[in-house]
Amino acid sequence: MEFPVLSVGNESPFAAHFTWLDDFRPVAGGRVSVLLHGGDLPEEEFTVKSPSIPGIFRPVVVPLYAAEREVTVILESPRQTSVHRLGTHTVYPDKADIPPQREEEPAGAISYLKEQQWQVDFATAPVVQRTLRESIRAVATVRAADDGEAELSAPHDGQLARRGGRFPTVGTQVRKGEVLAVVGSPLGRELQGLGRDVSGTALRSPIDGVIAQVLATEGSYLHKGRPVFHIIDTRRLWLEARIPENEILKLHGADGAWVPLPGRDSPLVIETAGDDANGRLVAFSQVIDSRTRTAPLILEFDNPGQQLHIGMLAQAHIYTGTKANSLAVPVSAVVRDSGVPVVYVELGGETFERRVVQLGIRDGDNVEVRSGLAPGERVVSRGAYLVKLAASSPAEAGHGHAH
Repeated sequence: MEFPVLSVGNESPFAAHFTWLDDFRPVAGGRVSVLLHGGDLPEEEFTVKSPSIPGIFRPVVVPLYAAEREVTVILESPRQTSVHRLGTHTVYPDKADIPPQREEEPAGAISYLKEQQWQVDFATAPVVQRTLRESIRAVATVRAADDGEAELSAPHDGQLARRGGRFPTVGTQVRKGEVLAVVGSPLGRELQGLGRDVSGTALRSPIDGVIAQVLATEGSYLHKGRPVFHIIDTRRLWLEARIPENEILKLHGADGAWVPLPGRDSPLVIETAGDDANGRLVAFSQVIDSRTRTAPLILEFDNPGQQLHIGMLAQAHIYTGTKANSLAVPVSAVVRDSGVPVVYVELGGETFERRVVQLGIRDGDNVEVRSGLAPGERVVSRGAYLVKLAASSPAEAGHGHAH
């Protein structure tokens, strides 16, 4: 909110910036009223019925009474009504009575305007106390669960033929017990050439899943034991992490993991306990591999939307069982400035401050801040690098201001 000092009979144009906090986009419609009240005087109301540009409303206030007045701004829109109390402000009898005003921004303050914020992917988040879990990094491989993989082979010599519709292909979803193909007899092959149905043994899927490989072509003649279909249930997978020898003693109880996903903002989180459990600890070997100096740890997890694929390599972070209750911010709030971790603290709607922080435990989307921030402060959680750029060219940061 920006407005000049109030005085009786003189226009004071307000510039009220409104942003939706769920997506940090400008409020594009509605009406805004400014109320002057208190001091045992009649209430005064000044209203504008629409924004001058999306996000900025410009009611003009012309006070009638000189006094200490409470200033309240009300937004009424189809989405919600919100009331903002701006505290007590002096209404002077005349412009000549207004004392000299000095506006000083804090040293090092960075200007990044609402009009700029609304045009990019921008957000802020509070500094809050969180329970964070320590983790160790390990190279991991995604593989099928032991009971989630099957290979269908020819039960005897014979010709491979379709059953019903088209012959199954890679990626076909199949159900347990579904007939995928038929392996006929030598006699059946001859009969098929005459246009008659093949008689033989049905190949039925032993599990629900997806066909990962088709290892024989339709119409080919197979010998007993020849692999035909490789089927995998991708709804539930195993993550096999190789725990380095020098990290093993940190594992007091591997109760889950988080795994960054390429192209995704949020990691896959595997929980083995509690209300959010979506997996389980399958095994943790007590034997160190003499070649890699690692021990395998296997977690089974739900794979909604098939986010991970068989054979993928992942940089997994295995929870150690150690927890800390600390101040934390989103990982996306931290940028590196000459190798130093930095966040940008919101001093006002369009003013920010560069702050060097000391980081600790990272837990998925959040990271511990051991020094540099206080509870309740807000940091730029999306668009921090753009604020960094604004700080490097302050002369450009204020250009295009629509006030």
